[in-house]
Amino acid sequence: RTSSVRVSTEPTTLATAPAATLATTTTTATTHGLEATNLAFAIERRFVLLDLSLSLRGGEVVAVAGANGAGKTTLLSLLAGDTTPDRGEIRLDGFPFGLHAPADLARAIGTVGHLPGLYLDLSAIENLTLFAALAGRPCSREAAIEALVAVGLAASDAARRVRHYSRGMVQRAAIARLAICGARYWLLDEPSTGLDPRGCAVLAQTLRAAADAGRGVLFVSHDPGLLEIADRTLDLDNGQLKTRQRPEAAR
Repeated sequence: RTSSVRVSTEPTTLATAPAATLATTTTTATTHGLEATNLAFAIERRFVLLDLSLSLRGGEVVAVAGANGAGKTTLLSLLAGDTTPDRGEIRLDGFPFGLHAPADLARAIGTVGHLPGLYLDLSAIENLTLFAALAGRPCSREAAIEALVAVGLAASDAARRVRHYSRGMVQRAAIARLAICGARYWLLDEPSTGLDPRGCAVLAQTLRAAADAGRGVLFVSHDPGLLEIADRTLDLDNGQLKTRQRPEAAR
């Protein structure tokens, strides 16, 4: 799936700071959001998720934590419409959502997973301009560079093939792809993987700015620093989500 919003003939422009980057592509959040109700999913006859419900609204950041194998990646795959639940329902802005959802609806979801979702033999600039065009939001080479700089990549690296990037650089480029395509809901699986401390700080700023610009952001992470930016943190255990109580000092 490609991150995008409704087709537009206007070029996308992105500023060098993450907040400015997202402000130029702000979308109006609906009253519906992304809703999952009573989801169940089994692997080899064992329920990984069972009667799980979750909501994500525009303008909020939601974190999901849990032990390895708890089903966090499976949950993201269901929410992205890439996997069909055994039972339960997912609705996106009030419409049924899943594997066979209409393209215009599916484009509201943008993902960054364990795989980068980038063409390794293209440069980062070429990747961003390609994905932006596929999303109906054509952007210039300059706008692509600005998006990459906004997530902490050096402008001098923007024209290099992604194949020659470090793991952290690939992760930054993937987040820039997500931002430039303009999806209304962001789903990220361990987005701080491979990032150095500066990269983690830029990531946190970018995700918070996305929510402030009206997007709904949901990420899976074990990173305590990243969890701090969440409006809600949910712990996934035994197929169920439980809201983590925040310390009094953080409220």
